[in-house]
Amino acid sequence: MSDVEILAAFLARRAHYDVYLQANDIPLYTCPGCGFPTLAERGSFDICDICSWEDDGQDDHANSILDELLVAGMKISGPNGHLSLTENRINIGRILETNAELINGEIDFDTARVLRAIAFYQQRKEEIEDRMTGDEYPHDHIWMEWKEVKKDLQMTLVVPRL
Repeated sequence: MSDVEILAAFLARRAHYDVYLQANDIPLYTCPGCGFPTLAERGSFDICDICSWEDDGQDDHANSILDELLVAGMKISGPNGHLSLTENRINIGRILETNAELINGEIDFDTARVLRAIAFYQQRKEEIEDRMTGDEYPHDHIWMEWKEVKKDLQMTLVVPRL
């Protein structure tokens, strides 16, 4: 897929989940970085469990400004470093595309199943965090286990083609 196709897929995914959340009065928001329903509120610096985007409130309305500055050679650093929202969307799109290719699959659009998967992996992450003491080093097993939860969730969001 080209970058344009990945960004179009992001927009379709986000619109799909936004409509479902609103129609079913579910108090979640879609992540501006991946389009999946992972945020309890917007702009509160929560980190998405799927794409690791830290939600500082930036969205489509602000993305074009950052991209224009990047084109002009100016880099702005924020909670997501120098990574722009567009770059993050393309990165997670490539990860999902690769996962889909591994199983000859596609991104799951069964919203109820996706919401259950996200909740399950958030619970797994919390259980790991409960076992942490704060004295662990980044290369310790428990941190590796914690990081694997995101990869497992990303893989779960892809289902075999029917």
